[in-house]
Amino acid sequence: MGETIAGVSWLGFLVGTVVFGRGMWHGRKTQQLLGIGIAFYALTMRLFARLGVSGVRQPMDTEERVWAATFAVAAGTAMLALLLVILKEQQDSLRTHRRRLAALCAAAVASTVALRTITWLPGPEWPPSNDFLNAYGGDLRVVGYELIFAAWLGLPLGALGMFVFRFQRGFTRWATVVGCVLGVGWAGWKVAGTAVRYCTGDAIPLESPVSVATALTALTLLIGGLLSGQIGGALRRARETREYTLARRADDERHATPAPDSTNSPAA
Repeated sequence: MGETIAGVSWLGFLVGTVVFGRGMWHGRKTQQLLGIGIAFYALTMRLFARLGVSGVRQPMDTEERVWAATFAVAAGTAMLALLLVILKEQQDSLRTHRRRLAALCAAAVASTVALRTITWLPGPEWPPSNDFLNAYGGDLRVVGYELIFAAWLGLPLGALGMFVFRFQRGFTRWATVVGCVLGVGWAGWKVAGTAVRYCTGDAIPLESPVSVATALTALTLLIGGLLSGQIGGALRRARETREYTLARRADDERHATPAPDSTNSPAA
């Protein structure tokens, strides 16, 4: 199962890279940010791939978990920046856009520093584990880590889901929205599990498998939905370009054809 998750994750990273490259080629910030978001969410999932859902589940060490959460911060920042760029194009003033973008970047930097600082704080070691929350959830440092991670999963995906639901239609709308709902559910599951583990000390036997399965399904639907929107937009633009080219050619041919000379007509 771990190999399947890893394969889906690398596919997502490839899709994100292609979307980013296409955005760079055409000079479109929205595509660049979308590509970054997809690629970093895929990298987050790639690090969790070894945990699998069933069978032999390999442990993850603390460094890998910190990097997974850091990638989630980067992906969430890109998704929220994407929405800010779209809002700027629709209604926001340049000053408002810059203020919101600065606040977003500050929050991302603070979260990244906090994730790294948590591992430096004094306390018991966290040996590699395939059930991190149940093993170390009584540690307040783990609570901080889980809450930061959950925030950068739930908030960006929730905002993206609401935006897509409002402005998209068809398969793109439903696949992306369901993926976002599952992503928010993943974040909610982490918050609830963290609260239960820390406050009551009770273990949650299915915490890690449910997290991985939910994340994998969310990532797959997000990639499918967002990619279908990109392909649909590209096909629509190609069709419009072709129709415009044909119309211009017909117009040029009509103007290039000389009008009949009235002096050569039989009536003359």
